[in-house]
Amino acid sequence: MKSKKIFCLITALFCLILAGCAKDVPPGNYDASEVGKVKKVISGTIISMRPVNIRNKTAENTATNTTPTTEVADNGVTRSHGFEYVIRLNSGAVISVVQTDTVTLKVKQHVLVIYGENTRVVADDGGEDY
Repeated sequence: MKSKKIFCLITALFCLILAGCAKDVPPGNYDASEVGKVKKVISGTIISMRPVNIRNKTAENTATNTTPTTEVADNGVTRSHGFEYVIRLNSGAVISVVQTDTVTLKVKQHVLVIYGENTRVVADDGGEDY
């Protein structure tokens, strides 16, 4: 029983560390290097959410000829909007993931947390039986 609690605690801490590394990447976009790689998927339920502003301090967006999809400030900071989702995993651990607002999820919605280079949260449209 004690080892199960320790495992859940370690898993929760690991998930929080990964969630803190979230980038401004829409959940439907993948880097070519991610193709064909196995990712860990954990199901859970959103227990709260809130809108957030996402800042990316890079001068690359203003120095290149590409047009960024976000607002660009004079100091080279790009901004976009997103949501912070607090999710209770089926294991009982609670994590937080921030992602852009291209996919809006709802409180009490069943979701899948996909761990990889960028952690993503997507709707769990599957049935109860997997």
